[in-house]
Amino acid sequence: MSSIIETITAGGKLSETVEILYRDSGGRVITTETEPYEIRPGIYVCWCYLRKRLVEIPLSSIVDAVLTGKPYSPRFETRFD
Repeated sequence: MSSIIETITAGGKLSETVEILYRDSGGRVITTETEPYEIRPGIYVCWCYLRKRLVEIPLSSIVDAVLTGKPYSPRFETRFD
């Protein structure tokens, strides 16, 4: 889990999108590109390119996270220290 959090944090600090693989509430495995904005206790706050909106994804649902190398211009304030 720490490498997932480290990857998301790096993406937020670098303004680089992160591709995540996660399980939705129905148990389906989904891959989507995201813009990282914040990690709250147990929650990843991001812009989801698949849903085209700001979403909160439980960190426990994320199976993998990879930096894409693609920059983004933040739509909202990023909160990574």
